[in-house]
Amino acid sequence: MYWKEIRRSDHFERYHKGTLAWSDVVRLIYTIKNKRKKGNKIQIEDNRFYILCELKDKILYVINVKKK
Repeated sequence: MYWKEIRRSDHFERYHKGTLAWSDVVRLIYTIKNKRKKGNKIQIEDNRFYILCELKDKILYVINVKKK
């Protein structure tokens, strides 16, 4: 999986912005090794967090961030 940039989606800005600091979200995307690709969606998960992203034109959009 390859992307040039990470951005916040509109859904993330409206509903999930306060869940976790943006710097922590970016750090988790790069450090968590358990990434699953389903179509153009990417699920990133560890024992504490679940991150749902969408890959469009080599830009990774963060859709959802949840604490488990």
